[in-house]
Amino acid sequence: MIGSKTPYKIVISGGPGSGKTTLINLLKERGYICFEEISRDFIQLGKEQGIDNYFKTDPHAFSNYLWKGRQKQFQQATALTTDCVFFDRAVHDVVGYLNYVNDPIPTWEKQLNDFAYDLVFLIKPVKEIYRQDEDRMESFEEALKVHKSLTDTYNKSGLKTISLPFTTPLARLDLILKHIKNG
Repeated sequence: MIGSKTPYKIVISGGPGSGKTTLINLLKERGYICFEEISRDFIQLGKEQGIDNYFKTDPHAFSNYLWKGRQKQFQQATALTTDCVFFDRAVHDVVGYLNYVNDPIPTWEKQLNDFAYDLVFLIKPVKEIYRQDEDRMESFEEALKVHKSLTDTYNKSGLKTISLPFTTPLARLDLILKHIKNG
């Protein structure tokens, strides 16, 4: 990883409400370059247009926005000269969500191999900390199904995945940092 020509690309993924963004924020506080989740901005744009749940209203339009945005993030990361970068979700999440609603886009599934992320940390939602909000509309049971679909998508693509256990955010951060330090 250290000294490579392109950064080591690490994805933080998993079902909604599992603590991904908390981890991304902790990584940013420690000086790591992190690409943030882009769906909330698009969800807000939809709400401004009177659309309560853009994904459920038009999953392909919503997913197309995310697909393009996450492709752009991947390309931006590839051009960086740092040792590693983190992503709060990746293009595989777009495919995983569409598979969850049984509305896949086969051409995107075929393109997943074009996005060679080096490591994926998967975080399963935990009932004790799960909270719905105006942007996270899934029930806890739905969040678990989304997580399974995402896990299946990442595993099917052949990327190296590591499931993070439920523990404190700082303990999860330590696990991530140990993994990248040890390569």
